[in-house]
Amino acid sequence: MDSDGSGAVSAAELRAWILRRHRGARGQELRAERRRLDRDGDGAVAWDEFRRETFGETEDFGGSPDPDSHRKLLERSRRRFLAADGDGDGRLQEPELDAFLHPEDFQHLQDLVAKETIEDLDRDGDGFIQVDEYIADLFEGPPGSPEPPEIQREREQFLRGRDRDGDGRLGPSEVKLWLSPPSPDWAKVEAQHLIHHADSDRDGALSREEILGQWELFVGSRATNYGQDLHRAHDEL
Repeated sequence: MDSDGSGAVSAAELRAWILRRHRGARGQELRAERRRLDRDGDGAVAWDEFRRETFGETEDFGGSPDPDSHRKLLERSRRRFLAADGDGDGRLQEPELDAFLHPEDFQHLQDLVAKETIEDLDRDGDGFIQVDEYIADLFEGPPGSPEPPEIQREREQFLRGRDRDGDGRLGPSEVKLWLSPPSPDWAKVEAQHLIHHADSDRDGALSREEILGQWELFVGSRATNYGQDLHRAHDEL
């Protein structure tokens, strides 16, 4: 991270490191998934290849403990596959496979991402995410127990920031705004965020001690793929 050997990580160094980690991890995952799914070795993933590798040789889930859930997941995967298949040839080249695996990062798939999110969180089936449904996805304590401060802040963020029309629920357009792709220079924004919260001496850079002292902040950051990159075999961390 400290590319100039100064003993501290500047915002520019942190931004560059975040981008290196993100690109390396993303590319590694993409190549691994293509190799896993591409049964005929033609360099692309057909729907039938994905279905067979992920769901098995048959669409009959009668032997599954929850066949309806499997059928819904299959239908969702099919819907996303078709949306990611930009040229409509029934096969996903690597850029299209990237969109299939990470639709949240692609502008043309934002309607689909909003639809999937509502399906995941909408417990009463009304087509909206109520504030209590949103909170239930984050925290479910014993009945009558108080919400932790961080959950109370999430509730306030929902009502004041995400619920644009003030009706106590999120519709598709509000969910789409909430989940819109990160800013074009998201790595710079994330670097500034990390420095703001971890820079205890306010010198505008991070020492090794400051980074280690705020390890939970880094584990929960997009900079480390929300902690997943910390489990990869590499030399940069």
